Amino acid sequence: MFPFGKSKPEAPLSALEALKTAHYSLGSLPETIRIPATPERGETDAKPISEATLDDIAFALRGLEAASSALIDQMYALRKLSQIARDGGALGAHRAVEAAARAKTER
Repeated sequence: MFPFGKSKPEAPLSALEALKTAHYSLGSLPETIRIPATPERGETDAKPISEATLDDIAFALRGLEAASSALIDQMYALRKLSQIARDGGALGAHRAVEAAARAKTER
């Protein structure tokens, strides 16, 4: 019989689970990372985080940063389009591109 009414002992934590438990900020670590393609290596690789080297993580970060930059650029452009259209007098039901194109002032 096991102590405290448990039917079996708990399995030890994996290294990844132990890190996530010890460091709250690592709770969002993905199970796998995507390593972007390079001319030398060819296609994109997916690798379990538990098998990733520091270089693998550095390359995965570069891919994520590129994707993040593209999203930020799109957000900025959409925000600017909305601002130009609204400053030009457009309302919510107006088509944004047409309204912005008619706007007289450039910001």
